Amino acid sequence: MRTKRQELYRAWHWGLTAPRLLAGWTGLIAGLGLLRWAGQFAGWSVGWLLVIGAELGLAVWQLRQLARVYGAQLALKTGWRRWGTGLGLGVSLGLLSLPWGLWGLGSRLLVRLRLPAAWVNWVGLHRHGLAGIVVVAYLVLLAYSLIWGPRHWRVTRQGGTPRQMLGSLLVLAGGMALWFLGSCLLVVLNRQLATTLTGTAITWLTAGSLGLILGGYTLVSLLGTLTVVWSWCGQPALPVAPRWPRTSGWGLVLVWLVVSGGVITQTLQQPRLQATVLISHRGVDRGVGVQNTLGALRHVSRQHPRYVEMDLHETRDHQWVVLHDENLRELAGVNVTPHQWTLRQLTRLTLHEHGQRARLVGWDQYLRTAERLHQPLLVELKTTPTDSAGMVRRFAQRYGTRLHRDHSAVHSLDYRVVAGLRRDSPQLRVGYITPFNFVAPASVPADFYSFQRLSVSDQFIQAAHRAHAPAYLWTPDTRLAMTQAWALGADGQITNQVSRLRHVVTQRPSAAMWAVLWNFTLSYI
Repeated sequence: MRTKRQELYRAWHWGLTAPRLLAGWTGLIAGLGLLRWAGQFAGWSVGWLLVIGAELGLAVWQLRQLARVYGAQLALKTGWRRWGTGLGLGVSLGLLSLPWGLWGLGSRLLVRLRLPAAWVNWVGLHRHGLAGIVVVAYLVLLAYSLIWGPRHWRVTRQGGTPRQMLGSLLVLAGGMALWFLGSCLLVVLNRQLATTLTGTAITWLTAGSLGLILGGYTLVSLLGTLTVVWSWCGQPALPVAPRWPRTSGWGLVLVWLVVSGGVITQTLQQPRLQATVLISHRGVDRGVGVQNTLGALRHVSRQHPRYVEMDLHETRDHQWVVLHDENLRELAGVNVTPHQWTLRQLTRLTLHEHGQRARLVGWDQYLRTAERLHQPLLVELKTTPTDSAGMVRRFAQRYGTRLHRDHSAVHSLDYRVVAGLRRDSPQLRVGYITPFNFVAPASVPADFYSFQRLSVSDQFIQAAHRAHAPAYLWTPDTRLAMTQAWALGADGQITNQVSRLRHVVTQRPSAAMWAVLWNFTLSYI
């Protein structure tokens, strides 16, 4: 075991100290920093594409040089096959890295992806089935590219065994786990000190912590890459490595300091911790009342949220009932969908939630109650395959003007609803709910966006702002999630804990700078 560990240390030393490799690592770090800096600007540009192409080419060249340093004989020496194999390897590694942040560039690339609205909507409506397919496909690509791929692509004449490759992945995963644990401890430390330090001291503390997190990630990424490539080459025994070359080594450190300084400055200068709109999710606060019922509406209206978000389903007689779930089994103990019963039948049902009871309510009665309370609504219009023809048009004709007069708004997970309401009731504010965030918001134009918070980043929020559209996040309920959303620069939060959110967003902004650090860490994984 000790010998194997010593051989791994030698592999790290050789991979970092060889002169050509040092120059390559320096170029890769500089290119990543340039891409991250340029990522603050919207859209694609020739320069951006050129830097991406240069970064991919340099990565392929670096992998080949690293294989030579480890004594591997490259299998493809000439011709287009050599470059095609190298490019395929680089692209596959990029795809594997993309869901994990790609050095903080993942969301900067995805937010530039423009797809037809119909495609985006199809993915969103079929997300549950597609999620399993995507996960399986990713695992297959991971196993092939990192364990068997190099042997099949004949990158080198000798290759590592699957056991060696799995071991290298464990080293990489272990290093990332240690880095993440250290980053979490830094976040906790910043959170504790924020209560006692002044604003300037907190800024310097945050900047220093950002540098430590970025430095740790750089080191773990480099050592993890060296471990994987060394295993690709069969983990050859290496002689004692030469001393660290001072001139080239300091050049790498200088470039890293410049790049890191730019990243940290950009992070601290982005707009964050500003005014936030409070939106009650399903009309509840702190679990008081049954969701989407009149009692919950009356209770939460006393908190004066900007909106009470609630849900509508079409009934068999082409009315609407205030209900989130497509089936009433969980809330009413009846295995029936709204399309199977009329509104009159449905409103006779009693709902049960958290030891509380309330009647299912029709949309007209709920709307009249909200108007008497002077409470604007954020209506989620839900769709199913059994909806009647012209459902969206009828809703726009009957309620568009009225909702606009009440300063209410509508949003939906189905972009056909968004497009239809914007066409038939142009004065009404209509937003699109993203089930996850993987394309440019401009692909699905809307008056505002309700972003799913787990996959959102500040790049998506800034893209919405560039389209002059507010960005709301759903559904942060804990203080951690609320502060994280606040630090991302969200315009509003859709939450089940309105009173808690009010307390979070009225605290001193400098005391929440630890959340900027937390978001920064998450952008790299």
